Order: sequence, then C-alpha cells, then structure tokens
Amino acid sequence: MTMAESGTNETEPGERGTTAPPAAAERTTGGRRAPSGPGARALIARLVASPRRPSGRHLLVVAGAGVVSLIVAAAVGFGGGSPGQSSNPVPAATATVERGTLTQTQQVGGLISYGEPVGLVAQQQSGVVTWIAAPGTTVKIGQPVYAVDGRPVILLHGTATPYRTLAAGTVGPDVKELEASLKELGYLGAGVTADDTFDAATVSAVQAWQGKSGLPVTGTVPPDQIFVHDGDIRVALQTTPVGSHLGLQPNQQVITFSGTRQVASIPLDVSLQHLVRTGDPATVTLPTGQRLGGTVSSVGTVAQTIEEQKKTFVTVIVSFDDPSALAGGFDSSPVTLTIVTGQRLDVLSVPITALMANPHGGYAVQTVRDEHATLVPVTTGMFANGRVEISGAGIVEGAAVRVAQ
Repeated sequence: MTMAESGTNETEPGERGTTAPPAAAERTTGGRRAPSGPGARALIARLVASPRRPSGRHLLVVAGAGVVSLIVAAAVGFGGGSPGQSSNPVPAATATVERGTLTQTQQVGGLISYGEPVGLVAQQQSGVVTWIAAPGTTVKIGQPVYAVDGRPVILLHGTATPYRTLAAGTVGPDVKELEASLKELGYLGAGVTADDTFDAATVSAVQAWQGKSGLPVTGTVPPDQIFVHDGDIRVALQTTPVGSHLGLQPNQQVITFSGTRQVASIPLDVSLQHLVRTGDPATVTLPTGQRLGGTVSSVGTVAQTIEEQKKTFVTVIVSFDDPSALAGGFDSSPVTLTIVTGQRLDVLSVPITALMANPHGGYAVQTVRDEHATLVPVTTGMFANGRVEISGAGIVEGAAVRVAQ
C-alpha cells in the first residue's frame, strides 16, 4: 500500500493556510522552524536590493511541516533601509491582525474497511459443509455462521474459546459466557443472573435455544455447535466451498471475518509516529469529498516495511464518530486522513502573505495607520492554513497590515 503524505494546516478564525517555512539555515520559533542566519539574510538582502519597479515582487520558496510554501517578499516599502515608516502610498490590499486558535494538521493516505479479516477454524473433524453465510453478511448473536451436515454453527458472544462439552454440573468462565448469551437472547429469565455454574435453569434454557436454532435438543452444548466471538461479525470471504468435506487435518478455515464497524487504517511512516496518539481527533475525507470526524483508536507498536518502496510504517486505526454516515457507502476505499498534530490557543496571527523579509534578519510586517505603512519586525510562531502566529512591538489585535496581491 502506498501512503500519500502532505503537510496541511487549518486555522480558526481566518483564511486558509500553509505551513511553516524553512530556509538554508533555520532557527526554532514557536515550536516550528524559520529561516535565519547569514546565508538566508544575504539572499533576502539581494532580493530586496535588486532594482525593480515598486510593483515588483520576489517569490522566496521555503518549505516546512512537509509542504512547500511561497512567501512573497514585497520590494515596496523596503528600500534597503531600516525598519520604519514608509512614504509610499498604501495599497488597497490589507488584512487585520486576528486573535484566535491556529491548528496544524498532517494528511496521509489510508484505507477505509471493516478491519483486518481473520480466519474462522472449523471445530468439526468430519462432515460436509452444507451452508456458509455469504460474504458481506453481518452475523448477529444467535444466528448461524455456517452449517455442517445440515446442522448450524451458532454465533454466541464471549471470549472463551469452546474446547469442551458444557453440561449439567460444568463450572467455569465459558459457562458464564454461555449463560450471558442465552440471557441476551431471551432464554434465561430476567430474574436469573449469569454465573459460572451449569445448573437446571441452564439446561432448560439450552434446550429452548437448541429447539429454536435447529439443533439437536440435548441440553448440552458441544464445542462444534457454537462459534464464540466478542461481538457480531461480518463475513469477508468463504475460504471453504459449500460441499467440501471436513477431515482430520487441523485448522481448516471456513470463512474469514471482521468486525461490523468500518474503520480507517493508515500506514503511517515511522518518522511521523510521534505526531499521533490514541485519542487524537482526526478527519477522514472520502473519495466523494465528504469529510467525517473520527478519533485515533490505536497506534501500532510493531513496524512493518514495504521493501519496494523502502518505507517503514506502523498501522494507525481511526474510528468514526458517526459510523451511520457510512451506511450504504464504500465497503473498502482509499481515503485521505487529516490528523491534528499541533495547536496554539489565543494567539495573534496574520495571513502568511503579510509576512515580509526583514533586511536586518528574520521577518517583518507592514502595519498600516493613517494611510502610511510602517515596517515592524516580528517573531513568528506556528504556521497554519495560510496564517502565521506573530508577536512584536505594536502588534495588537485589529491592527491593519499589508498583504501581497
């Protein structure tokens, strides 16, 4: 499976965004990286000093957080001099400094499915497979999964693997799980509590259940009458054709099955593993463009390698907040998953196009007041979805700043 990766960011409130830019030399700002150092400053100085008409702009290509972004370094108002008030007329393109939340995200490719199918091994060592639930079928508690010699194998809920015949006098956790399933199906009365002892009430309930299920009414439960799983199942494939003879060879699979809830599986590059934690919010985008909310339910701890791509990954599972939104949709489909990887609350930010190269190093913005622009050095923080966190003298909420057109 190929994983498509790209860095994308989101912000509230404000405009759409981009990611933090790196350069030839970098420094850490607000938890991200920003260009600095003699090499970057020399480049910016040459761009600023280059003789152009006032309307000319330079595109400084910088990369950060996995995506390439373009920062427009406007020559207007710089003049190669010190930061301060500009005598140039103020253009119409301005934006305001906003206070709010910046959110960074990471986009990766994944697959929506019902989870990794596993095999169901037949308990029978003889007989003919006469019926199997069709692929795509959801089998619920009390329903048959397959049949041998016309006798159904019934799904019950639990975690104890059947290995012995349960009969009057049998004691153990498998008895308690049997009684819990019989109670859920309505064969044990409301006043009866499931326990680990197979008593007369259990015998009566088992006989009633067997009669309704098409099984021999014996009051005992051999292991080949039931399949025990911790929930309902969805049949993925029939691995043994109907009409096949079961023999003495071990581990004969009848079907493969999975859970009944769709999840998104992400082969996440191990270099990004530290960005994702169980419980993180996530957004899943379907091929139709529909966006669904979800939560990271598990992060794999065993790394796998795709040799031909020389890529090592762990599997991340995302559960959907509203599984019903997928009803009637895709059984399996590639999707894009957006995972929140960083957030800054209550910060000042401007559109990234307001950010300019400071001739003395770092960045600046041009604040606009009384129809004049002033170049103000700023410290950058998080870059997110077209906006950048800034701070500096005179940078206040509601201040007007120039933006590149």
